[in-house]
Amino acid sequence: MRTAVFSIVSPNYRHYARTLMASVKHHQPEWERFVLVIGGAAAPGEEFTTVSLDTLTLPSPRQFCFRYTLLELNTAVKPWMFGHLFALGFDRVVFIDPDIQLYGPLVEIEEPPADTLLMLTPHLTGFISGDDFPSERWMLIAGAYNLGFLAVTRQPQLDAFVSWWKRKLEYQCLVDTANGLYVDQKWMDLAPGLFPGVVVLRHDGYNVAYWNLEQRRVTVTDEGVTVNGQPLRFLHFSGFDPDLRLRVSRHHHALMLADIGRVRELYESYRTALRAAGQESFRHAPYPFAAFADGTPISDAARAAYRQSPQRQAACGANPFAHPELFKGLRDAPKRPPLAARAGVASYRFFSRARPLVLLLPKGARTAIREVLLGRREPRIAAASASGAGVNLVGYLSRSSGVGESARGFQRACAAAGIPLQSIDIDAPHETAAGHGISIFHVNADQIAVERERLRRAPGASADDIGVWHWELPELPAHLAAAAAPLREIWAPSAYIQDAIGRAVSVPVVHMPHGVSIGELVSCTPQELGVPSGRFTFLCLFDLASVVDRKNPLGAVEAFRRAFDASSTASLLVKAGGAEGHAAEYAELERQLRGIPNVHLTSRMLPRAQLNGLLASSDALVSLHRSEGFGLVLAEAMALGKPVVATGWSGNMDFMNAENSCPVNYELVPLERSYGNYAAGSRWAEPDVAHAASLMRRVVEEAEFRKRVGALAAETIHSRFSPEAAGLRYFRRLSLLGLLPGGDAR
Repeated sequence: MRTAVFSIVSPNYRHYARTLMASVKHHQPEWERFVLVIGGAAAPGEEFTTVSLDTLTLPSPRQFCFRYTLLELNTAVKPWMFGHLFALGFDRVVFIDPDIQLYGPLVEIEEPPADTLLMLTPHLTGFISGDDFPSERWMLIAGAYNLGFLAVTRQPQLDAFVSWWKRKLEYQCLVDTANGLYVDQKWMDLAPGLFPGVVVLRHDGYNVAYWNLEQRRVTVTDEGVTVNGQPLRFLHFSGFDPDLRLRVSRHHHALMLADIGRVRELYESYRTALRAAGQESFRHAPYPFAAFADGTPISDAARAAYRQSPQRQAACGANPFAHPELFKGLRDAPKRPPLAARAGVASYRFFSRARPLVLLLPKGARTAIREVLLGRREPRIAAASASGAGVNLVGYLSRSSGVGESARGFQRACAAAGIPLQSIDIDAPHETAAGHGISIFHVNADQIAVERERLRRAPGASADDIGVWHWELPELPAHLAAAAAPLREIWAPSAYIQDAIGRAVSVPVVHMPHGVSIGELVSCTPQELGVPSGRFTFLCLFDLASVVDRKNPLGAVEAFRRAFDASSTASLLVKAGGAEGHAAEYAELERQLRGIPNVHLTSRMLPRAQLNGLLASSDALVSLHRSEGFGLVLAEAMALGKPVVATGWSGNMDFMNAENSCPVNYELVPLERSYGNYAAGSRWAEPDVAHAASLMRRVVEEAEFRKRVGALAAETIHSRFSPEAAGLRYFRRLSLLGLLPGGDAR
């Protein structure tokens, strides 16, 4: 197959193109090499063919070049260069960014499926931990695929693809993330759906770069370089500046060369290659489209004004470069002074190293600090605002229980979304009548009728009531289901609850996950509760009022006993709440745990802030529960970056998976007798204690595994289960029901 490979550079990047093409010549010598130089003349003596921009048949070329910045223009011309090379008779054309170096032949693209049109490489083939740059959200903004590499093969649909791409990039190859555009990459997200024959090349040796080094373990040996065990095909040195001696990329302020092990050797060799390729000769070469015809610099603001104004376009005619007078006064915002920028980056690096402590700050505070230090405002998802009307929250706001925390979490989520809220604490006198037209009852099915009857409503207030219900088994009993009749709908904190309740009631049941956050945190260590110092501590945390057999602390104890012998440095702290009201159950638990090495039991009551401190200071959480409606404590531990070993069934599987936690195998078994509201004959899980023991050993013995799981846990909760995310869900649902301004009742 006759193949052309090309890259695109401005004159100041010629040394990058030389370095790239030298590596292509070495590893793919049969490929014919081309470099499109934006505004540069042909250069004889190169080991590639230089193509000038004038060679391409751009539509209205002077206008085309004026409307775009350097980065935008260098990407916008790609489809025209593909068309040019296919017109020369090539069967396949490969584009590679100039800041890439090949380390082996690209054998995976040599024999694609017969109908292959495009071969794309994704930015990510693994999860990113944390919410800092580069995050998975940033990858969504930039595009799913990195167009530093694209292989296109001649197929019947080739002309349709190139024509479509040209239409999109003629006017819409912009860095405009607020409107969903990031140069050419965002458009390519549509290609797998629009065209047959699109292949996503998931080989981890392709497009290794700063944004995926966390997921791709690069191993450098005398025999070669591998990535997650596969050979390195090419490394993308995106943002690498040979003059920045310490940093991997100017785009990533926290990642230092010292942080990446022997991969640093590849960066240092690349630095040497760039200098040998003429860095000093080319680095200051002028960009030919940077100024008007009279030498006045063109600001990005001027280019934006031109794109957005048909009047300016008409006044400029065929050559906007000849009309500086039409853009007077349009200047870009001043950049931060270099000294301030360097100080901000240094401070950001310091805080990045203290990440476990920084994560304790509210997400908004972390974002604000990052923006101030880096001088870069992050794209915002506009928060919903609900002014004029609101909701009544009825719940156990002062009670230390899961249902009480559910109500307090609702308060935080409404505050984050700007939903006006009147809170009514069931445990306090109802002195004020409910003033809003809708009431949200954080009260379970067995108490909803009582609390609806007690609620004082303002004269004329309607009774649009919604219940937020928790339930822990797959079937909701008929006597509880009957309590749903007066409600407009029920909000289920987990998909598991939604399924259980939805099959039993006739009103709508909507999946509305909790917003999880860690509030005030007061120090409280396992050592204060009897665990010797220097121990790796698993925390088993539950309330005796929540049915001991369901919470199954003895399962956690048995798994710990199987995992660790008496000489181990691991400990298990079993903290049982509510002992004062369940003395017999606690005494039995105390009897069964007596004498088991390294297992410690406490019934000490802790204020919420100290309980948060205990979660934060423990090393991992274990819960071999038999069922959970949501699993709030598990989610809170994950928010703190703790590995969670828990039964892989019921409500906690909304936020747990094999990547961000340690789900334990189980089998469903019938209840042999009734436990309170849980009737005999229903089902719950019996966790696999042996599997739990193996997971607990892995958490203790494998530090990298523990770190990765904890980081992904925190990312899951902060990105999908934050108060901001929950508040936005509440606002959208209430608006859809027509219960907030701007809503549309359906």
